[in-house]
Amino acid sequence: MKKIEGNIKLAVVLGFRYALFTLAIILTACSKVVQVSIPANSQQVVVDGSIQNGVPPIILLSKSQQFFGNTNLNNLGAYFVHGANAKVTGSDGTQVQLVEFCLGDLNLPAAQTQQLLSALGYTTVDSANALNICAYTVPDIINYYTTGTCSFTGKLKTTYQLTVVAPPITAGQHDSIHLNATTTIPNTVGLDSLAIRPDPSPAYADSFAAVYVYVTVPDTFGNFIRYETKVNSQPFYTGAGGSVYDDRMFVGRTVDLPVERGLAPNAKFDLNTDLYFNKGDTVTVMWSNIDVNTYNFFYTLENDGGNSPFSSPVKIIGNVNNGLGCFAGYGTKYYTIIVPK
Repeated sequence: MKKIEGNIKLAVVLGFRYALFTLAIILTACSKVVQVSIPANSQQVVVDGSIQNGVPPIILLSKSQQFFGNTNLNNLGAYFVHGANAKVTGSDGTQVQLVEFCLGDLNLPAAQTQQLLSALGYTTVDSANALNICAYTVPDIINYYTTGTCSFTGKLKTTYQLTVVAPPITAGQHDSIHLNATTTIPNTVGLDSLAIRPDPSPAYADSFAAVYVYVTVPDTFGNFIRYETKVNSQPFYTGAGGSVYDDRMFVGRTVDLPVERGLAPNAKFDLNTDLYFNKGDTVTVMWSNIDVNTYNFFYTLENDGGNSPFSSPVKIIGNVNNGLGCFAGYGTKYYTIIVPK
């Protein structure tokens, strides 16, 4: 009997040791460093362009960077493509040869410089570094930012083609780079109205309120919108939930939807406050009708999985042939409401 008990105890001990040994192997295997070699991609020209009703085209041309490459934010000028030939042609027969401007060459007042920076998509660039930012636009761009008028601006229900001939951007490259992209400025459907609703949380009701849009969606499929919000004198920002929407759920209906407060780059989202606005805020909604290609670009850009290691890779769908990025057309209206105190 004692021999049997001893054998049982020995079996238990050996089994326990075997389990520990197996666990150690598993843990060791899980912690093994795996070296992954990521091949370098050839550098491409990236287009960040837009044309809006009543606004001249603004085109940024830059060089693509390696995903794990080093980016020097103190030398933004090194990433722009200079000396390109760029032209925009409208379906109405109009066209304009674009000229490259760097902010340091314009000598605009500070307010107009900040306005142009916002139009270029920059919101947190220091004043010294901002002078290195360059874009291609109409020759009389200074008139637009000082008087509000210029020789060429976007029109509703018009299609525009951007053509670019860029110089070689890498060592050993000898041929020019030819790019083109097409976008349409749709007719503006616009909003019916804006409205204020109280914050549903008693803890925040005294300080915050919600802004809602009321919109009648056309009874035909294929309508896409992009919106951003501006609070007081801040730039326009995109909300954490994204900026573009399609009409598949709302065709032919009048709907009311909450407006999300836009977030500055790298700002952290707060569920309790960032869906609402402070009492006393002046809120401006930039509501734009866009075409399907512009929608696809921003939808894939804004739904790339974020920082989650469990997300699936998403390919950004641009509309630039022989390059990366997007030339976007906007049929835009602006709406403003003051949140009562």
